[in-house]
Amino acid sequence: MMRVLITGIAGFLGINLAREYLKKGWEVHGIDDLSVGERSWLPNAVYFIKQNISKEFSLRGIRPNLVIHLASRKIPRDGNSQKGLIENTSGLLRMAKFAYRAKIKFIYLSTSDVYGKNTSWKEDSDLVMGPTDVMRWSYAVSKIWGEQLLYSMPNNFKFNIIRLFGTYGPYHALSWTAGPQSVFISQAIKKEPITIHGDGMQKRAFQYVDDAIDGIIRVAESDYKREVFNIGNPNESITIDDLSRLIWKLVNPTRMRPAINIPHSSYKYEEIPERVPDISKARELLGFEPKISLEEGLRRTIKWQKTVM
Repeated sequence: MMRVLITGIAGFLGINLAREYLKKGWEVHGIDDLSVGERSWLPNAVYFIKQNISKEFSLRGIRPNLVIHLASRKIPRDGNSQKGLIENTSGLLRMAKFAYRAKIKFIYLSTSDVYGKNTSWKEDSDLVMGPTDVMRWSYAVSKIWGEQLLYSMPNNFKFNIIRLFGTYGPYHALSWTAGPQSVFISQAIKKEPITIHGDGMQKRAFQYVDDAIDGIIRVAESDYKREVFNIGNPNESITIDDLSRLIWKLVNPTRMRPAINIPHSSYKYEEIPERVPDISKARELLGFEPKISLEEGLRRTIKWQKTVM
């Protein structure tokens, strides 16, 4: 039986990925410190280890065929950037060394945030960050460091990097760490005003989690190595204001949407006006093609979110 080891397994992507690998007949092992994740949402069939991977621990006895490294501390605009930088980098180093020594293929979940201020979102684009005193760049920098770390390892280390664009769906966090759609859905269900940061004209592309999981598995099970792939849905680009209107309409079709705009001047932050994935490489090499429309994905997510609020 094939075995996969997933770090950050109790998080949004980890839960969905574990469920899919179990359906495929794999044995699933997972590690999570439960600082954010929900153990109760994981299938009972998962072999679970509670552990912060930035700390010393033993992986003796675990012999996976594949390691998928999802574990990461997302650094919010008002969070502890130092803790995130240290834990994201030290945890990756520990897991990458484990996979290299065991001669196991390694998949690293990076982020579209690494594109920074770029207006091109191809995998071979330059990565341009903002000022170092703006906290929002800390997360992106920790992920860039991770990508550089993997490429610094010996050439026989088999790894791939996935730069994931905005993803939503069942089991996402009910807070801003999951993206605006999660908060908008909660506010719409409670019939509270929608809170929008800035003017809402910033444009993003959202992909439903089933499409993201399909992309991750295609990368993981491909014969490619030492490659970077964008995984996202370029067909579902929308402004944040229009996203809030769509969610409100799906939840409250007969009510007008109330909204509150929070100016960025109220805190030190740099907004990216647009970020839409270029998935031409994943299309050509992996046959990846997102299938779930934004409206259908939001309907499924709203249905799930109502059950956990």
